[in-house]
Amino acid sequence: MAVQILLLLLLLLLLLLLSVGNASISVELNQLDDLMAVPTRDLPQVQLWLRLRHQHGDAANVYVHWFLHRSQLPLIVRVYEWEQNQWLDDPFGRENLVLVMTLAELISNRGAAGPSQRAGVFLYILADQSEALTMRQQLQLEESCRQLWMRQKIYNRYILSLEGIWIFDPFQRRAEAFGRLVIYTGQEPLSKHLFHDMAGYPLRVQMFKSVFTRTQLDPGSGQLVSVTGVDYLVAQMLREKLNFTLLLQQPDKNYFGERSANGSYNGAIGSIIRDGLDICLTGFFVKDYLVQQYMDFTVAVYDDSLCIYVPKAHRIPQSILPIFAVGYDIWLGFILAAFGCALIWLALRVVNLHLRIVRLRHQRLYKQALGIVVDTWVVWVRVNLSRLPTSYAERVFIGSLCLVSVIFGAIFESSLATVYIHPLYYKDINTMQELDDSGLKVIYKYSSMADDLFFSETSPLFASLNKKLSWNHDLYADVIADVARNGGKAGVSRYNSLMLESSLFILLRRIWVVPECPKSYAISYVMPRDSPWEDAINALLLRLLNAGLIVKWIADEKSRVDIEMRARTLEANAEAELARVLTIGDLQLAFYVVLGGNLLALLGFLLEHLWRRIFH
Repeated sequence: MAVQILLLLLLLLLLLLLSVGNASISVELNQLDDLMAVPTRDLPQVQLWLRLRHQHGDAANVYVHWFLHRSQLPLIVRVYEWEQNQWLDDPFGRENLVLVMTLAELISNRGAAGPSQRAGVFLYILADQSEALTMRQQLQLEESCRQLWMRQKIYNRYILSLEGIWIFDPFQRRAEAFGRLVIYTGQEPLSKHLFHDMAGYPLRVQMFKSVFTRTQLDPGSGQLVSVTGVDYLVAQMLREKLNFTLLLQQPDKNYFGERSANGSYNGAIGSIIRDGLDICLTGFFVKDYLVQQYMDFTVAVYDDSLCIYVPKAHRIPQSILPIFAVGYDIWLGFILAAFGCALIWLALRVVNLHLRIVRLRHQRLYKQALGIVVDTWVVWVRVNLSRLPTSYAERVFIGSLCLVSVIFGAIFESSLATVYIHPLYYKDINTMQELDDSGLKVIYKYSSMADDLFFSETSPLFASLNKKLSWNHDLYADVIADVARNGGKAGVSRYNSLMLESSLFILLRRIWVVPECPKSYAISYVMPRDSPWEDAINALLLRLLNAGLIVKWIADEKSRVDIEMRARTLEANAEAELARVLTIGDLQLAFYVVLGGNLLALLGFLLEHLWRRIFH
């Protein structure tokens, strides 16, 4: 009987212990509901990896229990061997993993503890932990996290232990080294929690000469001295708001970068692939550079177009300048109106002859018609008639001709005065079809400009223009200056670059920008794919765009160039003569007209006398 009572008491005690254990687990799970809500909120799916030989014991862990029974996440449960690395097959993957492992395995940074991808979220559940981490263990775990950060910039890691959730903050310091292990409170995801203040963390930033970036190099050593421009203002604003140290890298001599025959890249793209910089704050075209697994774009900061520039059309010679003083429509209207007025005058003469108001003896009608045409042109060019007709209707009509000729004469005189002050040029190239018809080769310096400038499959026109593209491999060559001085070719450049850096050539009428631009792009900065600070920089860039600061800085840059060009123009006008003095060379056309008129008069005289000799 005593034995039965003892067994009953032991059973009651066991049930009591189980109820207390279940209550403690319930309290811990309730705490985890709040603590794990933010880290797992935006995860579309999670893979839970249990150890193959300890999966029953792992399933009893409170964190594993929470993922299996309390979380609302789509969950895939798998098992793994420590020696296997099946989750490392895709270094560019974006899997979110929950891994159960021991503290020693986590500190080793091998196997499941050292992933090669940094896009996903990693939650490490410490198994076989019976007490809180000692200071020595914390320092060892912190050093392993620091090594993983320095090697691969992996930061999105949560270490689930008995005392709570540990995270690695790469911007807090321990002595002189960056990076510290801290307790996570569960208020924000790490992509926001860690980047409110980077505490002076050194960030490698590259900027090179471009449209809105002006670099100054030391003439002797070639080292970077200073950077100015809109992109530098953006860099300063990012540095101030995120509180990082701006480590300006030496500008790459290959600028944006090109792909070599062996498949490698140089320039800024090559630096990103080789982990040589953290962000490039010089604007790139948002397009496919065939390195999307290594490089990411920020949000678009502004727009730009690829345009074609050609030599400015030649100036019309002074000898024929008056011919081009007015448009073809005015010339055509002037000539057709003269003949139309002659026909009206001839109709009046026929009516007057029929009504016997005018009587002309011994003169045939065709001779009168010839005389009316000549007299009409005499009045049309504002010359007095030596004899007026006897009909008052014809005299009134001649008076109206004189008034119209005065109007045409005023137009010609004002246009002549204008063209002698402001020179005229022949017609420029304004469309892609005219560019193709001109036969000019189109020169470009950067391969990224031409790889999709003219798609041959788009149209026969673009196929023809694509054949005219020619690559100038010298990145330091000034193609714009070559086109302006030597002509004979066309070039490709960004529109803003032409307006800001080559406005002097446009002002001097040395180059002409074809209004029809074949390509337009959004411009963004670039950084390594899945950079830790990508979300923070994008959020800050969007705030700058919404505030209108980047647009204002670009407008200020253009205004500065406009003021400089206006000052140069005023200076040139001050040095030039205030009045334009016409010379004999400007009056060549007048002498040509007199000479041509004399020759036509001589021809008319000979024909008239020959006619009389034949018929009389």
